[in-house]
Amino acid sequence: MMVEARTRFLNHGYYQPVIDALIDKIQSFSPEAPQSILDAGCGEGYYTSAIQEKLEDSEVCGFDIAKPAILAASKRNKAIEWLVASVSDLPLMDEQFDVIISIFSRTDWPEFSRVLKPGGHTVILTPGQNHLMALRRAIYDEVRPYPEDKRLQDLPANLCLLESQTIDHLMILENSQAIMDLLAMTPHYWHINTRQKEQLEQLPQLECELEMRLSVIQKRYTETQ
Repeated sequence: MMVEARTRFLNHGYYQPVIDALIDKIQSFSPEAPQSILDAGCGEGYYTSAIQEKLEDSEVCGFDIAKPAILAASKRNKAIEWLVASVSDLPLMDEQFDVIISIFSRTDWPEFSRVLKPGGHTVILTPGQNHLMALRRAIYDEVRPYPEDKRLQDLPANLCLLESQTIDHLMILENSQAIMDLLAMTPHYWHINTRQKEQLEQLPQLECELEMRLSVIQKRYTETQ
């Protein structure tokens, strides 16, 4: 159910501004030369596939720990190498990738550093403080902003934060199906009770804020390189 809901929602294009920002950032790293790109925690492959289709000369690989998600991803795009794997134990060679992307997924900095080439970049997307605020207000009596992501404060010495930017977009969810599909993509799906779910299902539409933080981390060159 989760994979189908996510596929329906993302295929509708609600998160297109995220795709555009992500691809623009990846292209800025190497405007002319193709890159090797790893999507860490790729889910059903929506972002991975969009990147491969736009940067068709680049080599793209995606992995996720959930086998149903990878089965869906393999049906979406056969030009990508898909793997079932844990972020903490990647069956990949050292210094293999120019770019790693991590979208609302768990990061393992030692493993990312191992498979990333010197000078390579990791792009992570995390929720901004007001991400999906309208959805959360429709569910809960009290809503707090999302906290700042602490992962960027605990980078190992060979990784440095280059920049962070905010992606803002107002989504218009036209029907109950879209609203419930969005819910199924979030951790809130597992925490709401029957009453909260029913009141959400009764909404005919929802204007909902998309707010994400896009951060770029670079692997430092060693003194001998």
